[in-house]
Amino acid sequence: MKFTLNVNPDTQAIAFVDQVMDNYANVYNLPYKKELRFVVHELVINAVEAMGKIDACSEKEIQIHVYQSNEEIKVTVTDEAKGIAENDWDKVLQYDLNELDYSDRGRGLFFVKNMVDDIWFEHISETKFLVGISKKIYINEGL
Repeated sequence: MKFTLNVNPDTQAIAFVDQVMDNYANVYNLPYKKELRFVVHELVINAVEAMGKIDACSEKEIQIHVYQSNEEIKVTVTDEAKGIAENDWDKVLQYDLNELDYSDRGRGLFFVKNMVDDIWFEHISETKFLVGISKKIYINEGL
């Protein structure tokens, strides 16, 4: 199973992707339903926020690609913003609880990293950035 969503970088897209992932997880009876939705939600929010910081954002889109096998699910989110600098990749995956400031942002990738088996980043071009995750799953064969 695989599918791709191309969405506008806005808050309606976040709600749309949440609903699609919720329906997808339910139809395929995936384990970790809530975790999967949370992970994709955080990745899409980050993409929307990153694209909100650039000009001519209305003509660009975010692409969410989902691939599922019997062993794992892979999700990539590609935006048309510059992304995270390569030398900051490890830093954004850490969160220091000693510096907890209770802000709404800044912890998402840390939580994502701890909910998946693998997370990776890729600069596809100067203006395209991809965040990917994979999670081992085991589908109920009786369905």
